[in-house]
Amino acid sequence: MPPAPVDPDRLVALATALSPLRECARRGSDDVLALYPELGDRETQSALDGCLDQVADLMRELDASATDLADRLRIAGASASGVERATTRLLDEEARR
Repeated sequence: MPPAPVDPDRLVALATALSPLRECARRGSDDVLALYPELGDRETQSALDGCLDQVADLMRELDASATDLADRLRIAGASASGVERATTRLLDEEARR
């Protein structure tokens, strides 16, 4: 069964709503990388550095995923909008006949 049609404006609005998440994740990654404190103990320092690297990687992945999803939603919204216009035009032509 084909999926139900989605309002193109809702897709674009959702893509726009992802923008703050992308910006927050990007800034968060930079902020985490700026946190590297000097602890003095080599093992503790190594563990903390590894943890901060993983958090920064996670934040960068959130940024990349949100960007990819926003782009896909914008494309789907534009595509759905084009299909919606074509369908409306065809229905108008049928009604005129």
